[in-house]
Amino acid sequence: MSLIMQCALYADLARVLTGEEKEKYELLLDLLTPVAKTYPSEMGIPSVSAGLQILGGYGYCDEFPLEQFYRDARIHPIHEGTTGIQGITLLGRNVTMKNGAAFKLFHAEVQETIQKAEEVGELKPYAQELKSAMDRLTKVTLHLIGLVQSKGPEVFLADSTLYLEFFGIISIAWQWLLQAIHIPKALGQNPAGADADFYPGKMYAFRYFFRYELPKIDGLAKRLTDGDAFTVEMKDTFFAD
Repeated sequence: MSLIMQCALYADLARVLTGEEKEKYELLLDLLTPVAKTYPSEMGIPSVSAGLQILGGYGYCDEFPLEQFYRDARIHPIHEGTTGIQGITLLGRNVTMKNGAAFKLFHAEVQETIQKAEEVGELKPYAQELKSAMDRLTKVTLHLIGLVQSKGPEVFLADSTLYLEFFGIISIAWQWLLQAIHIPKALGQNPAGADADFYPGKMYAFRYFFRYELPKIDGLAKRLTDGDAFTVEMKDTFFAD
């Protein structure tokens, strides 16, 4: 939801501003739209699946709404334009358009968040982790762009779905760090009622993402840069009956 709201902010700014500022937010919106469409669509499926797992076999029966939610959630990666197409759009067009202008703007947006987080003592380690992730995103992106000249567009786009997942995890980590910056200040005001649990809960969710989700980029980066284009080289006849 946070990334979607970030895109909504960019859309509003692009509507009311003019000139270079307008173009800036249009580019950021274009870059992040495939991610905002795909990440929640894909992650909604394992989230509902976890709910079914908690309830056990009984959760799969229609006495609970989760079995319907599971079927409903599965359509989202399809009717959002299909995850594969969104990956091709992100890697094949959006990160390279206007000589990488949108990607550079995104990097600057994330870097601004990192700098603010570094000023909050307890967040500094997380800011460094996101900085490292952004450095890896840049290296992976440049590597893939280089494949266009050396191995052609088919190899370049072969793992665009994985690149979209890779980009998505880092984008969500950025959003969590952006939120976390405001949590210590809110807790310092001794919130009462529902807020007394809301802000600590946010902090634990933030920490969970950085500890369980962000590390997944290591494996994705390894695959995206290993240079083995075997999925492109495969032939249909290899799997004939």
